Amino acid sequence: MKLARTAGSKGEGGIGFLVIVGVLVIGIVWWLYSSRQDAVKKSRAFATEVVNHVAVNYDEKYLHVHLSPEAQVNYLQSWRERFIARLRELGVPAQPIAVTGDVVFTSQFFDPRGTFRAELKYPTTSAYIDLEVSRGMTVWQVDKIDLTWTPPPTPTPAPTPTPVLAPTPTPTPEQKPKRKGKG
Repeated sequence: MKLARTAGSKGEGGIGFLVIVGVLVIGIVWWLYSSRQDAVKKSRAFATEVVNHVAVNYDEKYLHVHLSPEAQVNYLQSWRERFIARLRELGVPAQPIAVTGDVVFTSQFFDPRGTFRAELKYPTTSAYIDLEVSRGMTVWQVDKIDLTWTPPPTPTPAPTPTPVLAPTPTPTPEQKPKRKGKG
């Protein structure tokens, strides 16, 4: 039996293998960083969407659907109704609503959590919605939501004029007619 001329060479195909592994590693790293950036964009978009549904549309059902299970326990139905009622009392805020915040990851690329603050500007006052969001199994959810506002200033009452005391005339006693006697 004759051996092929290159049968004894070692390392044959090693360069091709390294190229394939290198391309796979680069692809995985690119996918991780792009999914991280995508998670940041989607969390900001979700926070803005929640604020618009709650502060502009007063959509309590939307809030209920997107609360995390822990948040549904913490924010009972009565709390959510008062929250929406308070926003209705304040009125419709000026548009667009500025939402600021940051997204952090529990690990380098997974489990994103965002903390956001939306500033609501009203004609007489301003309010803030503080919001914490996270990605559940497949969808974004609200973990915490709070409303803080400063009540509009109460108008100062106009000074009332001090009453001037004027003497009132005293009535003169009436003279009783004299009785005519029997007599």
